[in-house]
Amino acid sequence: MKREIELDFVRGIAILMVLDFHSPKGILFYPFRLLGFQHFGWAGVDIFFVLSGFLVGGLLIKEWKLKGRINSKVFLIRRGFKIWPQYYLFIVLMLLTGHRSLQQLWGNLLNVQNYVGGVAHTWSLAVEEHAYIILVLLLAVAAILKVRMKMFFFFLIGMTLSVIVLRAILAAHGHNVFSETHTRIDGILEGVLLATLYHYAPETFRRLQRPRWLWLSIIVAAIIYFRLNLHSPIATSLTFDCANAMGIAVLMLFYRRREGKKRPALYRFVAWIGLYSYGIYLWHVSVVEPAVKVSTHLPHWFAAVWIAVAPSILGVIVGIFFTKIVEFPALALRDKLFPRPIDSAVGVPAEIEAVSK
Repeated sequence: MKREIELDFVRGIAILMVLDFHSPKGILFYPFRLLGFQHFGWAGVDIFFVLSGFLVGGLLIKEWKLKGRINSKVFLIRRGFKIWPQYYLFIVLMLLTGHRSLQQLWGNLLNVQNYVGGVAHTWSLAVEEHAYIILVLLLAVAAILKVRMKMFFFFLIGMTLSVIVLRAILAAHGHNVFSETHTRIDGILEGVLLATLYHYAPETFRRLQRPRWLWLSIIVAAIIYFRLNLHSPIATSLTFDCANAMGIAVLMLFYRRREGKKRPALYRFVAWIGLYSYGIYLWHVSVVEPAVKVSTHLPHWFAAVWIAVAPSILGVIVGIFFTKIVEFPALALRDKLFPRPIDSAVGVPAEIEAVSK
């Protein structure tokens, strides 16, 4: 399958932010902390949400555009082949090694860990699973009612705004709005909205991309807001709004397809990391505690260096390993048994592809 390096680069940015956030030292964001910033590497998850909505939601939007319908069954099966093999291997190994009990992980087994608890960092995977089940159901109903995509687009805008308002209200009343689907799905919906524009109004999408200063300004404004570190309940909700805005800005800034253009080595390295981002995200936390234990047996001068770089490097290595031995074979089997209904989620916009056919 042909991959787009621009999308892998965005994935790479997001996973490096998350890796650094979970690292005991977090050296990538160390300059920001010298300036008094709290570590905002957690916002990498929100970049993932927007990108995931753009890509996975884009599969459904593009299929609807080209075929006038969606194959919900094939979509969900293919999604399962992508996510579940590594995920459930991770959960089973947690059980077999005694790191968690079945009572602690039943939420993970049912993909409701963001509501009932489980392995902490997997809450975002539950949000994504719920989001795409909801999206498939909405598109199925829209197809039955023969709703035009323009109306569906405005419905998604209303749904996104409803989530934002609901989160603000719940936060103002002291509720935890960090991990539950109904308070965090807006980033994914925003990605789906961008995908809809990309496939149904590609010129509008490109026109929105052109003012680079706008997207850079949004990223800077979000980082400044993080620096304020406000503690009111409503400020917590606004923090997630800023993180989602950063995710949109990063996507709009860096997803600019340039066929055949040679990229700098650093760009290609970040994109290469992005290729394995799901495996790295899933497995990287498993190496932090062992790395810290190893540091206690090292000379003091070397222990500081080790703890600063080893957890991130080991997290990348472990993530790549499991991606190669679990995810890639599962994807190969998936493509053999359940071929993709369309060529890709993005690539050539559906509107242009439909004309070319």
